[in-house]
Amino acid sequence: MYKKLRRKMTLFCTAVTGIILLAMTFAGLLAFKNLLEANDAAVHDKDINSVLTYLENGGMIDYEKISAVADPRFYTIVLYENGVSYTYSPEKEKQKLMEKVIQRAENAYGFDVYDPPAGRGKEKPLEFSMKINHTEHMITFATVPYRHGTFCVAVSYARETLNHQIWYLYLVFAVIDLTALVLLLLFSWFYTGRMLSPIENNRTKQMQFVASASHELRSPLAVMLSSADAMAVADEEDRPGFHEMIKAEGQRMSRLVNDMLSLASADNQSWSMHFEKVSLDTLFSEVYGRYHMLAKKKGLKLHISLPECEENPIVLCDGQRLEQVLDILLDNAVSYTPQGGTILLGYEKDGTKWKFFVADSGPGIPDKWKERIFDRFFRGDASRKEKKHFGLGLSIAGEIVRLHKGKIWVEDRKGGGSVFYFTVPGYRNGSEKANGLL
Repeated sequence: MYKKLRRKMTLFCTAVTGIILLAMTFAGLLAFKNLLEANDAAVHDKDINSVLTYLENGGMIDYEKISAVADPRFYTIVLYENGVSYTYSPEKEKQKLMEKVIQRAENAYGFDVYDPPAGRGKEKPLEFSMKINHTEHMITFATVPYRHGTFCVAVSYARETLNHQIWYLYLVFAVIDLTALVLLLLFSWFYTGRMLSPIENNRTKQMQFVASASHELRSPLAVMLSSADAMAVADEEDRPGFHEMIKAEGQRMSRLVNDMLSLASADNQSWSMHFEKVSLDTLFSEVYGRYHMLAKKKGLKLHISLPECEENPIVLCDGQRLEQVLDILLDNAVSYTPQGGTILLGYEKDGTKWKFFVADSGPGIPDKWKERIFDRFFRGDASRKEKKHFGLGLSIAGEIVRLHKGKIWVEDRKGGGSVFYFTVPGYRNGSEKANGLL
C-alpha cells in the first residue's frame, strides 16, 4: 500500500514540479532567443551601415575591405549600376540565391534592381526576411549615391550563426531540464519516503497495538467465559469463588480498556490538559500518603525526598496528570520490588526544570530494555509479567510527560534497582538543592 502510494506521490511531485520547470524553461528560452535575435539584428544593421557608408564614400570598390566588414561566409553582396551587376561572390550557389532574392524583391515589393524606385536612398533601405534552404536570410536593398553616380546594393545575410546559437541553447536547456527531472525524481522518491515513513511506522505500531490488545483482552475474556460455564454447573458453595474470579477478570479488562482509551486519546491529540498552579509539596504528600500503607503491607519502606525550599514550589502543570504519572511509577515500583526493599519518591530542581524521580531496589532493568520499556505492551522477562500489568502504564506516563514538553527515562540505581526520572519545564521559587538520598 505505502509503496504504491509512494510511487504515485513521487510521480505526482515530479510531474507538477516538472511542468513548472518546463514552463520556466520555455519562458527563459523565449527571453534568451529574443535577446540573441535582437543582438544579431543589431550587429547586422551595423555591418550593413558600414558597407553602405564605404560604398558611398569610397572612390573604388574594394571587395577585400567589404569582406573585412561583412563576412563572406554569411553575407552575399551584389552591386548594380546602370543594369550591370558586380557580384561580390562568384559562387554559383550564391548567384542562384541572389536571383531568388531579387525576384522576391520585385514580385513582393516592386523593387527592380535594374530600375530602382526613385527617392529610395541609404537612409531608407528595403528590408525583409525569407527562408532559403531551411535557413533564414535577412535581405537588404538600397540605393547608394556616390561621386560618379548611383549604386543599387542587394545584400543577403544568412543567420546561420544565430541558428546555431539557438539550437545550442535548446540543447543546453534540454540537458539541464533532463538532469533536473532525474534529480527531482530521485529527490521526490527520497522525500516522499521520509514523509511517509512516520505514517507507515505509526500504522505498523497501530497494527501491533491492536494485535497486542486483542491478545490481552482474550485472556481475561477466556477466564470469564470458562468461569461462567463452570459456575452454571458448580455446587452452591463453589459459586462465590467463580463469581469473584469473573469480577476480578472484569476489573482487569476494565483497566486495560481504560488504558487503551487513554492512549487512543493521546494519539488523536484529543487528550484534555488543564494547566494550573500546583504546589509540588502538596502533590507529593498526597501521592506519598496513598502509597505509604500499600508499601507497608507488602513489607516495603517508602521514603519521600523533598528539596529544601524557602517557599512552597509552585509549577504550572496539569496536577492530575502528573499524579497519574507518579501513580504509574509507584505502582510499578511496589509491584516489582521484593519484600524488605525500599522505594524513594521525590523531586529536585534541575536548572530551569523540575526533575521528579521514583527509585526502587527491585531487580533492575537491563540496558537493552531501557528504551523499549516505554513502548506499548512491552514487558520483559517473567518477573515483569504480573497479571495486573499490561505494559501500557509507562506508555501513558510517557505521553503525559510529552504533553508537558518534558522527558522521561530510566537509569540504574546504585546498589541495585532502577530510578525513573521525568522532567517538567519551568519552575517558580524553590531551591536547587536536593536531599541526595539516591
